[in-house]
Amino acid sequence: MMGRSPRKFVTRACAVCEWSGAWVEPPQSTKVVDCPWCHAPTRIVREEWLFDVSEMRAQAAVFGRMGGLKGGRSRAERLSPRRRSDIARRAAAARWKRR
Repeated sequence: MMGRSPRKFVTRACAVCEWSGAWVEPPQSTKVVDCPWCHAPTRIVREEWLFDVSEMRAQAAVFGRMGGLKGGRSRAERLSPRRRSDIARRAAAARWKRR
């Protein structure tokens, strides 16, 4: 991650009574959370990681460029000359068809 560390959206339930609640916690939270009704310990029922969308898009763009820079060249190296020629012929026909 480039900026802030991700956070967790946590749903907790009481071990004794029927209370449950959800909120955002820091990722390395070791704090024991007690039930607000009976003050018994709670357990995590569900947790989801929360990420900043703009950071994820920037990271995806970097990874896309990394693969895109070598993808076409490595594919072309694997193809036979006859197959490459066939692909080029079809691409040229498609370009001329649009005009």
